[in-house]
Amino acid sequence: MPTIETFIVEGYTDQQKKQLIGSLTSAVVTAIDAPIESVRIILTEVAEKNFGIAGKTAAALKQEAQVRHLASADTPSPSTSAMPVL
Repeated sequence: MPTIETFIVEGYTDQQKKQLIGSLTSAVVTAIDAPIESVRIILTEVAEKNFGIAGKTAAALKQEAQVRHLASADTPSPSTSAMPVL
């Protein structure tokens, strides 16, 4: 019985997790011709502070992204400020 264990950062909706489980199941069935009834998916949610990406926690990366987003919202982009509104 094929078993896929997947770790994701907390915060996805139940619908998104359902879609992920369905997509992973379909991928296993397609890739190795496994009967769908035999496929098991274990989805583990991890707190942002316990999930590392490129040497930083996901919480820290999220905070950095929010700061960048706020900074870019305060300064109009040269490429968009000269564009006419259609």
